[in-house]
Parts: sequence; C-alpha cells; structure tokens
Amino acid sequence: MPSVNSFETDMRKLRRKRRTKRYIKNLAFVFAVLIVAGLIYITKDAWLDYFDGILAKAQTGAAVQNDGELAGGNYPIDISKKTNTSIGKIQKFWTLFADTAFYVYDSSGDIVYSEQASYSNPIVEQSERRTLVYDQGGYNFTVLGPRKQIYSKRLSDQILLGSVGADGSVAIVTQNDKYDSYLTIYDKNGSEIYHWADGTMIMAAAIDQNGKGCILASVYARGGDYKTVLTRLNFDETEVELQTAPVETLAFEVAYCSGGMWLIGDDRLVRFNSDGGVEQTFEYNYQLSSFSLSEKLAALAFKGAGGNGEIAVIQAESQGTYVAAAAYEIADVYASDSRVYILESSKIDALDSGGNLVATAPLDTVYREFSVLGDEIFLLGYHTVEKIEFSV
Repeated sequence: MPSVNSFETDMRKLRRKRRTKRYIKNLAFVFAVLIVAGLIYITKDAWLDYFDGILAKAQTGAAVQNDGELAGGNYPIDISKKTNTSIGKIQKFWTLFADTAFYVYDSSGDIVYSEQASYSNPIVEQSERRTLVYDQGGYNFTVLGPRKQIYSKRLSDQILLGSVGADGSVAIVTQNDKYDSYLTIYDKNGSEIYHWADGTMIMAAAIDQNGKGCILASVYARGGDYKTVLTRLNFDETEVELQTAPVETLAFEVAYCSGGMWLIGDDRLVRFNSDGGVEQTFEYNYQLSSFSLSEKLAALAFKGAGGNGEIAVIQAESQGTYVAAAAYEIADVYASDSRVYILESSKIDALDSGGNLVATAPLDTVYREFSVLGDEIFLLGYHTVEKIEFSV
C-alpha cells in the first residue's frame, strides 16, 4: 500500500508537470501573437486601404438600412401627362413645378396651394421661405410663399437670371441696350432696394442669409478662355465691397460658405476665403452632372467612365475632400450642412461629411430628382411622385 509520503511526492510532481505545460502553452501563444503581428505589419500595404474609414464608421454606428417601402394613401401622385417637372421644398412642404403650374404639397400628398405661371421658359429658384419663378428671356417673375402669392412683376427689360435669399429678398438680373447685366434687388415685400450695373455677363447670384448683401459671378472671354470674377456687394454701400482675381472657368453657380464663397464652374470648384483669396480648387475628372451647395459642404456628381458615376464631397471648414466611384450613374445629389444624399438608379444613400455611409434604401424604380424633408424623401420619377421613410 503506498505511503502518505509517496502520495504527496507524486502530487508535487503532477503539479510541477501541469505548471510546466501551462508555461509552455502561454509562451507558445505569445510567440504566435508576435508572429501574426509581424506578418500584419509586413503586409500592411496590401490590405490597409480596404479598412480605410472603418474606424470612423464604427464610431458613428453602422449605416441605417431603410426598407425603401413606398408610401400609400395619396401616393403615388400621377404626373404622366406632365412634360416639364421639377421637385423642391419650402418650409415644411414639398413642391412640384409641372409645365406652367406650381404646387405645394403636405407630407400626406394633399395640395396646400397651387399657382399658374404661364411663362415660355419658366425657371424655379427656392429658399427656405420663398419660391421665385421667372421667365428666362421674358419679362415676368413671381414670388410665392407656401400658401399664397407674395407679389408678381412685369419688367421692361429681359430677365437673364434670378435668385431668392433666405429672408425672402430677390435678385433679378436683366439685360438692356446700355448694360450687358443689370442687377435689381427686391426686399421681401417686393420693393426695390438696390441696383448695380455690370459691363460683363452675370452668370450667377446669391443673397446672404440676412438679405444685406450678395455675391455675383461675372464671366468674360479672353484669349479663347472663359474667366470668372466674383463680386461681393453690400446693399448699404454704393462701392464694391470685394472683387476676386479672375479664375479660368465658366461659372455655373455661386454661394456663401463658412468663411468665404463657393464657385461652381464648368471644369472646377473654387472656394474663396472672406478676403477673396483662393483657398481650395478641385478640378473635375469627368463631366459634372449634378451639384448641391450648403454653407459647410459641396456635393458634386459626375458622369464617370462606362456609364458609372463619381461623387465628390468637399468640406468648407476643414478643406477635406472625399471622392468615390458609384456603381451606377448618379441622377441627383443634395447637400445639407451635415449630410450628402445621393440618388442612383437602384438606391438612395446618405453620407456624412467625411464620405462615410450612414443610411441607405433600395429603390425599385428609376427616379430623376428628390427632395428631403426630415425623415421623409419625396422621389420624382418619369410618371409619378413617390414617398419613402428614410431615417439617418
């Protein structure tokens, strides 16, 4: 029969054996971790780009997957007999311009207000409070609120372009025998408050947030190239407040941004600082198909190679730029101060300012334009207007 001493000796041997095995196992694990870490470091260039932006996405949470289900009730709204349509928004309503009629709808699809604008070449411009409809090449324009007409005017000179500010002020540029471009500013009640003449062609105008001034993009040709100059005006002064050096591009749009001004040209985006100096230039690789400007973000959509699209998101404050290819051609794009919405043929996406996907929804039908109101998106197709819920 084994003695107690021999039993204790055997137990001590067993414990030593187990400790030795545990030590060897832990040591092997440490070596394995070091080997894997070394391999990751050596091969990082092959896979690091794939994970670019993953941390930012994880910090903001996974992208919201919306179902893209179409609303019922009054939707879809039939526009199959309309030939010229565009969609927008004013205050808490979405708007539809169809041929010569302007409609304001509430969220449920009921018409709140409608107005006839029988113009030959109607152009619609909108701000948060007002809608401007003017007859480009004609003599008439109308300013509308969400529930009524504010005023309407007939001018003696032909209208080249118009713009409406956040406070309801309106800029109208006309052409006459004396000047290539003549600017008139109307306050929210329709009274003329400012005039300015330009010897070159004004291609774009934007009124500041308070209705106290504006910026203009004027274009002239020299040496076979188009050149654009931005002019900043104060409605309380007769002299020009600021004028930039010429930029070799044909102006499409101009807008205020954080600390300066946006200029969208035919071949580049330029951001100027408050003193008129060029802070940032983004040259296009493809043909510009759609764009949207807010105070903090610029969103540009392009027709890429092979029928695909490309999206660029440019930040005004940090000068950050995000560029990515899209699987399909981009139909429309919209930028708020914190989000960029992208409409493709089979889905609609929302990106944050850094280009990270934050929400998406599949679409079964091809749409041309859209309007965002809170957690609802209104989609303009070729035959109908639809609505989907879209949480971000």
